[in-house]
Amino acid sequence: MYKRLHFKTNTLLKDLVGKDLINDDNIAIIELVKNAYDAKSNSVCIEFENFTEKGVTDPESSRIIISDSGCGMNEADISEKWLNIAYSEKKVTKQKEGSFLAGNKGVGRFSCDRLGSYLNMLTKVRGGKILHLRIDWKDFEVENNKDLTIQKINVYMDQVDADKAKKISGMKMPAKGTVLVISKLRSSWNRDKLLDLKIYLEKFINPNQLFLRKKFEIELLAKDLIGEDEGKEYHDQVNGKVQNLIFENLKFNSTFIDSSIDPEGAFINTELYHDGEVVFRIKEKNDKYPRLKNVHTVIYYLNPYKKAYFKRQTGVRLVDFGSVFLFLNGFRVSPYGDRGDDWLGLDVRKTQGVSRYLGSRDVVGRIEIVGSEEDFKPISSREGLKNTDAVVELKESFFLDVLRRLERFVVDGLDWDSVPEQVKQLLRKEEGLDWNVTSERYAQSWDRKKKRISLSIMSLIGTTQERVVKFWFNPGLLEGVFEQRSEEVSQLISEVVGFNKEVVDKNLSRNLKKIGKLIAEKEEVARLAKREIVDLKAKREQQKEKIKSLEKKTETFQQQTLFLQSISSLDEKQLLSFHHQICLDSNIIDNYIAKVIKALRSGGTSQETLKNLEKISRANKRIMATAQYATKANFKSGVKRESTDIPSFFEQYIENVAKDFVASGINITINNSVSEPFELKAKRIELSILIDNLISNSDKANSKNLSINIVKVSKNALQISFVDDGQGLDDSITDIDKVFDLGVTTTSGSGIGLYHVKQIVDSLDGEISLIRNPKKGVEIRMVITR
Repeated sequence: MYKRLHFKTNTLLKDLVGKDLINDDNIAIIELVKNAYDAKSNSVCIEFENFTEKGVTDPESSRIIISDSGCGMNEADISEKWLNIAYSEKKVTKQKEGSFLAGNKGVGRFSCDRLGSYLNMLTKVRGGKILHLRIDWKDFEVENNKDLTIQKINVYMDQVDADKAKKISGMKMPAKGTVLVISKLRSSWNRDKLLDLKIYLEKFINPNQLFLRKKFEIELLAKDLIGEDEGKEYHDQVNGKVQNLIFENLKFNSTFIDSSIDPEGAFINTELYHDGEVVFRIKEKNDKYPRLKNVHTVIYYLNPYKKAYFKRQTGVRLVDFGSVFLFLNGFRVSPYGDRGDDWLGLDVRKTQGVSRYLGSRDVVGRIEIVGSEEDFKPISSREGLKNTDAVVELKESFFLDVLRRLERFVVDGLDWDSVPEQVKQLLRKEEGLDWNVTSERYAQSWDRKKKRISLSIMSLIGTTQERVVKFWFNPGLLEGVFEQRSEEVSQLISEVVGFNKEVVDKNLSRNLKKIGKLIAEKEEVARLAKREIVDLKAKREQQKEKIKSLEKKTETFQQQTLFLQSISSLDEKQLLSFHHQICLDSNIIDNYIAKVIKALRSGGTSQETLKNLEKISRANKRIMATAQYATKANFKSGVKRESTDIPSFFEQYIENVAKDFVASGINITINNSVSEPFELKAKRIELSILIDNLISNSDKANSKNLSINIVKVSKNALQISFVDDGQGLDDSITDIDKVFDLGVTTTSGSGIGLYHVKQIVDSLDGEISLIRNPKKGVEIRMVITR
C-alpha cells in the first residue's frame, strides 16, 4: 500500500528562484524590462528616486520605479499567473508576425526581490480597474521553520483609484500597463553604477531590430542627477533614451564582415567592407550548416586607430565593452560577449597563432538568431544557451568560417593595418593626439595593400565554384595594379571568367573585360617594341667591325653570368653574397693590421695603435656575425624582418660604422632631407650589406668622393642615390642593366656585390638603376615604396 507524499514549498524557495538565481542587479532590471516587452509595451521607463547629497541612493527613502504601457493584468492574471511560481505563459504563446517573447522562465517577478525588500505593483488592463498588489519580501525570509510554506504567507491586493495610484507611484497611471514601485533597496546606486546599467541596457537592445514586430524603447531616469548630465556627451549622460549606435558608427570607419544564412537555410550571403568600401560580395549554397537558418553575424576588426575612436564614441575601452554578443529573437543572451567571457574561444585560439588569429581584443560584433527553443534554449539569465547541436554548429563552424575570411583579409591583405611604433604610443594615451587634425598613418600605403588584396582576392574569399551562386569584387582594387602586374591580373581574370556566366556579377564582368582589353593592348605594344628591336639588330649587323667587337665583349659577360647562374642555387647565391661580405671585412682587417705594424716599427703612439686595434676587433665581430648568418640552415630566417626607419638607418650606419671600415679611404657626404620616419619591415643585416657593397664598389672604382642623397619623391616613395667620382662604367658594357647580373663586374671585384644589392632592393619591392655620369663616375639610384 503506497502512501501519498508531496513536495512542500518552504518560504526560502523564494530566495532560490529570486536573489540566489538572479545574482546581479543589472540582470534583475533586464528581466523586468523583458516583462514589459512581452506585455506588448512600446517602451519602458526605469526611474531612480531620492539620491543623497553625495549622489548615492538612500536605503530607506530611495525607490526604483519601472513603468510600461503594455496589456496590464486583471485579478485572474495576478492570482493564477503572476503569483504562480515558475508558471510562464510565454512558454505556450505562439510566435506572431515574426515577434518573439523575451522571457520564458517564469521567475522574472523575483527580480523585484533582488532589487528591494518591498514591492508595490500597480496594474490595469484597458477599461479595467487599477489593481494594487503589496509584497514585503522579508515575510518570506524566515529561517529554521520547516513547516512554513510559501502558501501561508499573505500578500495583499486591492483596488485603488487614480489619485491613490499616483500617490503610491508618484506618476499618473497609464490607460493600460504596469508600474512596479520597488523600495527599501538592497543595493546602493550612484552615477557610475547607473552608467554601467546604461551600457548593459545598450547591449541588451539589438541594433538591428528589423525582424521584430516593432521598435522597443528604454528610458533611464534619475532626475536628481540631471544637473550633472549637462554639457556631457551621450555616453556620459545618465538620463535619456538608451540607444545602441555603436555598430552603426563603426560601419563607416572600420573593416568588417557581414554574413547571414537566409530564413529557409538555403543560401549564405557575405559582404566584406574596408573603410566604407565593399571589397567583395558573395552568395553561396548552404551545404555546410544544415541546422542553421535565419542567422546573421557582423564582426568588426578594430586597428589601434579604431580602438581609440571606439573609446571616444562610447566612453569605454573596447576591452571593457566586450567582444562578440549573441542576440536571440531580438534580445541579448548573457553573459556572451562580456569582458572575460571567451564563449567563442577567440583568446584560446589566438594563443595557437598570435600573428595569424584575431582575439577578443581585436574584434567586436554580434550574432543574431531567430530560432526555436528546441535549437536555442536559454539555461538561465547568466549561463547562456544549452549546448545543442545547433549551438555547436553556430560557434564551431559558421562563426569560425566567417571569422577566417576576415582574418585572411586583415593578416594577409592589410598586414594587420600596422601603425608606426611612435604613433602607437600616442594612441595608447589617446590624449596625446589632436583628433581634429590627426590623420591615420600606417606602415604600408593603401596602394601597396591593394596590390596584395587584388591579386589574392580568390584565396581571401576561400570557396569553391560549386558553392557559389553570385559573386562580385571591387574592380577598383585592380586600378594601377595591372600596369605593373599584368601577368598576375590576367591570371586572376581567367579564374573569375572560369565561373559560370550567371554567377559573376555583370558589372564586374564588364569591368574585367575592359581591364583585359587594356592588358592586351599593353602586350601588343610590347610585341611591336620587340619587332622594332629585331629591326634595330638587323641594322646593327651592317656595322660589322664595331658589331664584332661589341658581340665579343657581350659574349664574355653573358658567359660569366650563365656559368655562375647555372652552378648556383638560391642558397649558393646567398653563400656567395655572405662570402663577399666576409672578404670585404677581411681586407679591412688586413689594412688596419698593416697600419698597426707600421706604427709599431716607427714608434707611433700607443693611442693610435689601440684605435686601429679596436677597428680590427669591430671588423672581426662583423665577420663573425656574417658567418653566423651564413651557417644557418635557412638563410631567409637567419635575420628577422623588423620595422626600420630607412633614412635614419642609412645615415647612422654610414656615420657610425661604414666610415671606419669600407669607407675609410673615401670622403663621404650624406644629404638626408627626410625629416619624418619612413618605416618599412626590413632585415637590418641586409641593409648594412647593401651599404657596404655600394661603398666598396665606389672604392674599387678609385673614387675619392661619394655623395649619398636621401629624399622623399612622394608620400610613399623614398629615393636613395650613391653618386661617386670614380672611373665610371667600362665602355664595353652596352647593356647597363647587366651590371646587376651575377658575375658581371665593372671593377677588379668578383661581380657579386651589385648582384646582391639588387636582390636586397627587390626584396623591399624597390627598383634600382645605374646612371652614367657624363663627367666622371656613376650614380646608383634606388627607389623604395611602402
